[in-house]
Amino acid sequence: MCAISERAYRELEEALGRENVSREPAVLDGYAFQPTFNDDLVLWVPRPEAVVMPGCTAEVQEVVRICNRHGLKFKAFSTGWGAWAGPSGEGVIQVDLRRMDRILDLDEKNMIVVVEPYASGGQIRAEAMKRGLNVHMISAGAGASPLASACAAFGPGTDGTYSPRNLVGVEWVLPDGDVLRLGSWGSGCGRFCADGPGPSLRGVMRGKAGALSGNGIFTACALKLFVWPGPPCPDPQGLFYDLDMEMPQGTKLYYLLFPDYESWGEAFYALAQENIDYNMQKAAVGVVPLILFPHLNRLIATRISIRKTLEALRHGIMLVIAAGSKGEMDFKEGVVRAVVAENRGIAIDLSGTPVGPSFTWSIVSGAVPGMAFRPGGQMQSGLGPNDAWDTAVAWDRASEIIKKRWIGEGGCVDDGGDACVDMAWEGGAIGHSEQLWYYDPRDERHQEAVKGLVLDFFLQALQDCCDQPWNIFPQQRMVVGPLLGDFNRWQKELHRMLDPRGAADCQFYVGEADMDLSGCREDVVKRLNKLIEERDWRSVEEVR
Repeated sequence: MCAISERAYRELEEALGRENVSREPAVLDGYAFQPTFNDDLVLWVPRPEAVVMPGCTAEVQEVVRICNRHGLKFKAFSTGWGAWAGPSGEGVIQVDLRRMDRILDLDEKNMIVVVEPYASGGQIRAEAMKRGLNVHMISAGAGASPLASACAAFGPGTDGTYSPRNLVGVEWVLPDGDVLRLGSWGSGCGRFCADGPGPSLRGVMRGKAGALSGNGIFTACALKLFVWPGPPCPDPQGLFYDLDMEMPQGTKLYYLLFPDYESWGEAFYALAQENIDYNMQKAAVGVVPLILFPHLNRLIATRISIRKTLEALRHGIMLVIAAGSKGEMDFKEGVVRAVVAENRGIAIDLSGTPVGPSFTWSIVSGAVPGMAFRPGGQMQSGLGPNDAWDTAVAWDRASEIIKKRWIGEGGCVDDGGDACVDMAWEGGAIGHSEQLWYYDPRDERHQEAVKGLVLDFFLQALQDCCDQPWNIFPQQRMVVGPLLGDFNRWQKELHRMLDPRGAADCQFYVGEADMDLSGCREDVVKRLNKLIEERDWRSVEEVR
């Protein structure tokens, strides 16, 4: 093990204070368990050499410079949502940014908020709502960091917008310790544009899925805010199951049901194009019922009537409408009725029912996503497209087939096969779908199936020509690089330019690893073999 030297540790203590630096084994182990698996598809990541907690940009710079001087690597951690925030190997300093949790500015007039890394979506939302505004939150929920999803990671959400597009300013500590402020912020003209003057560096900074601390540490960013017509200080009483509150002012909740994928897909796209959705997502029967009633999967397997009932409801949309006036609400409800009628569906207004306020508030507040771990104990998302909406619908169908096969073999929790999370951004210009699957880490069959299921989703996406949203697993990067203009080569060149001493832990950014086929079904291995032969790639033996 590459232990940190006494000199390096002492320099960290001098820079941050002894109380903000630790190498106690119990503390380090607390950072080594992550809720979603790493590139080896296990839940434990390597133990960091030390954990540091800087409190400002200058202290982050000092940590990065110390790593450069002593041949150590740094890895940033904000609110944390998976192994991507943890070390990928030995010799890594975990930079925990939890002390940097402030909202630095909230510009009500220009609808911009400036935040530090550990300011959570729920924290920002609470302050923004007091001013009739709201912040975009990714599907990870209110506990995640909007800065992380906008600057350094991936950012799907069901509120019709995409995190990187909301970025209007950034403060970036480069891997050598220098600070770069992009766009108007860097020109001293205020924080309203993250690009220019001259060519934009946003693509270099984050690309599609973010560098996951592989190109530095982001210490602040400016984000767009959006209108919130509801109460400035909602007052929900109780927990989810016994929530007591009124329907948020200016909102309505609809459940829309359609007979098949075609009508459902057309309706979803039409509603997105009309821009009437405040929050819209597929009402997947493997998501909403199971996270609310996690033991329902036991009945799904043994009660045919329950399974058939749920299957009949799988082409549904959960839609939240928000309006600032009665006239606006009347218009939006009229659009909903027209779209539903045109696509042979039915619309159920849940606003006046007991579940209306709890569902609406839980969706808007981002309270539900953490419940996705309930059915099995662990949860993972299958790869899906960021592409045309029709591609997202096609991915729903393909991923259902894949998962039902694994359910039949006892490889994951039986959710009926439909746990797709669908969203459409920017008026339907971009469609996104992910197939969730739940598994029990204590079940050996589930553990054995995890690698095969990941690879199965990955191969199906390639065969269906789906755009790959993440490409974060090093094994996948080796395979998809030749399909996507050798992007991995160019990422490496950019990384070498930004980080000549290799101080950033960049495994999830530019790292590559052998494709691990151990434990995979024979047909999965054959499909990879066939893909490689068709593309004139390396043989499976070389990939291994």
